Amino acid sequence: MLALLCACALGPVQYRFTPATQHVYDVQVVFDGFIPLLGGQEGLVDLTMSVAVDGLAPDSEGRPRAASEIKAFKLVYNGAALPLTVDNVTPFFPKTTVSMTPGGKVVVTDAPDVQLPVRLPGLHVKRFPDITYLTVEFPDSEPEVGVSWTYTKAFGDSNVETTITPRKIDESVVEMDVAVDQTYTVLEDEGTNVVESEKDAVASVTTHVAGKGRAVFDRTLGAMRSFEVVATATSEVRDLKSGVKTERALKTTLKSVLKTNP
Repeated sequence: MLALLCACALGPVQYRFTPATQHVYDVQVVFDGFIPLLGGQEGLVDLTMSVAVDGLAPDSEGRPRAASEIKAFKLVYNGAALPLTVDNVTPFFPKTTVSMTPGGKVVVTDAPDVQLPVRLPGLHVKRFPDITYLTVEFPDSEPEVGVSWTYTKAFGDSNVETTITPRKIDESVVEMDVAVDQTYTVLEDEGTNVVESEKDAVASVTTHVAGKGRAVFDRTLGAMRSFEVVATATSEVRDLKSGVKTERALKTTLKSVLKTNP
């Protein structure tokens, strides 16, 4: 009976950031399939980053705050390292400060409103925390093993729906299954670049992304311990002149692992 009472008293899962918080996450994103580079071709992109996350004092409304910054960056394309450095990516992913709910929903961000040169599933400037250290959004209520919750986040012009199902919950950790789903349509020119106007486009591309994975939250630290999702983006490409349809696919693997903590 005592064990049952203790289990029932765990309460909501909450992130914890204070001015003393200092975390480092190793982040890897692998794209395998149709890559919208150099006119579009099959390839393998392996992106690795080291991301520092520092807690800050609460904002004026008492909400937790954190700042993240890329400290190391490497991009390998078809086995060859590209000459890109932290300085090259900083204009797109600068040091960013966010305010969040205790459950990890970003409510304020100072990330710039810029577009990446290449559109790839999951990569969006304003959603960088969501693929690094705020990878799961928790409800205000206490979670239960086997009871799922779903939330939606805007990644660019489309929404990503995420469903979380806890597998294990105790006073130390929460282990979860993750499922993601997204559908979006864009216009592309001859170089597979996304364009806004149909007069500049040669094709309309509708993409459906579906993926699954696992996540672990450390309740002692108040931080994500690990997150991994493997997703497949299947695209239907319709030629605007001929109406001919073709398909292409891109497999994305996202891993974010807490490397250090105080």
